[in-house]
Amino acid sequence: GREFNVGRDDALYAATPPLEALRVVISHAATHSRGGARRSVMVNDVRRAYFYAKIQRDVYIELPEEDEMHGKMLGKLKLCLYGTRDAAKGWQETLSAHLETIGFKRGRGHPCVFHHPERDIKTLVHGDDYVSAGSDESMDWLEAELAKAYEIQTQKLGGSKEQKVEGKVLNRILRHTAEGWEIEADPRHAELVIEQLGLDNDSGVATPGVSGNDEEDIDTDTPLVGDDITKYRGVIARCNYLGTDRPDALFAIKEGCREMSKPTTGSLRRLRRIGRYLKKYPRLVWKFDMQDEQTEIVVRTDADWAGCRRSRKSTSGGNICIGNHCIKVWAKTQAVIAKSSAESELYGVVRGACEGLGMRSLCADLGSDVGIRLELDATAAKGILDRQGLAKVRHIDVNCLWLQEQCAKKMVPLVKIPGEINTADLMTKHLVGPVILKHLKNLNLDLRVGRSEQAAKLHSVSTLSP
Repeated sequence: GREFNVGRDDALYAATPPLEALRVVISHAATHSRGGARRSVMVNDVRRAYFYAKIQRDVYIELPEEDEMHGKMLGKLKLCLYGTRDAAKGWQETLSAHLETIGFKRGRGHPCVFHHPERDIKTLVHGDDYVSAGSDESMDWLEAELAKAYEIQTQKLGGSKEQKVEGKVLNRILRHTAEGWEIEADPRHAELVIEQLGLDNDSGVATPGVSGNDEEDIDTDTPLVGDDITKYRGVIARCNYLGTDRPDALFAIKEGCREMSKPTTGSLRRLRRIGRYLKKYPRLVWKFDMQDEQTEIVVRTDADWAGCRRSRKSTSGGNICIGNHCIKVWAKTQAVIAKSSAESELYGVVRGACEGLGMRSLCADLGSDVGIRLELDATAAKGILDRQGLAKVRHIDVNCLWLQEQCAKKMVPLVKIPGEINTADLMTKHLVGPVILKHLKNLNLDLRVGRSEQAAKLHSVSTLSP
């Protein structure tokens, strides 16, 4: 079916879980349970999910030609139909009501994540896909409960003989190992970038970008025109999607996205360097080694003052970890032009605190009560936050000083760390190859060659028998 869009209606909004929710679920699977047994991961796909949701309004449709009353009568929907605007909302309410009836608690800030306090299950629902982590017994129980309500397809991953070692989860590759779990992006994204840039025979480079004069346009660079603009925007948009799984190239990708409105031949040259880096390092594996239960999340932040040579804007970067498990990374251009390195670092810390509070809310929705520890390498920014008021930095937006109150209440304790071990540096500027590798190792991320066996082929040709 298809329904005409007659205007925005926020009542039809249906939430989707953030990517970090998946990583929190995998982190749960890689955390020792109270009984000592290792947890497994289960993925359930509900077939024809929207047809299980009752429609909440009067919707009439034309009957198909195969119906004998076609052209004579209209049909009134009782259940949601694919293509109607409220189908996703109706399905979300239906699945939530079902999970709550079997003991799950629904998230308040993230209404599509759930936890079962008695059975210690963490679950997220993305569309019609359930991803859950818990003991083998609890996964068997949940599968049986879902099968009672829906027609489902199930994939179980873990260390048991009847479970798979590797599988696909929300267009990513998830793998069970002796040390814990591993997850990586679909390799076809990097392969498409390489193919569309014509880099199949390139040997690759060790870094996704270079700093200084080499990153600027030169006199012979001209604006792109016609199909070249479309090509640039399409490839950098794909890189932007891949960036959430590739913190090693996230800063370079972010800078490329800033040039989407008016790309030049210099923009294309910088994009090709990102492609050459992906050619050399096509895979980045996020490792979730087994660890004990954690009571806090660690947020590391950094900023590169006036790093943009064109606008002199700064970049805020950071990462969030639960123990040794990296959960989230970000690289954002600051909206305000900072007048000092202390000011840019302050904006970076405030951004990190906001991300940390959001992560704590997500963990609470998934049944984990955790604290926050914010680590930074900027002495001046820490000094501003440790005292009260603006003092000599009156030009700074007062809205940024809410973090002073949080620090005074000890809700977000600040910890000074050496700049050499601050992994957030990876997301704020172009770095040399050895430093990139050092930060990736500290984040428990691993660059690899080759290809996952479970990954779909970029170009697969099937032959039909005569």
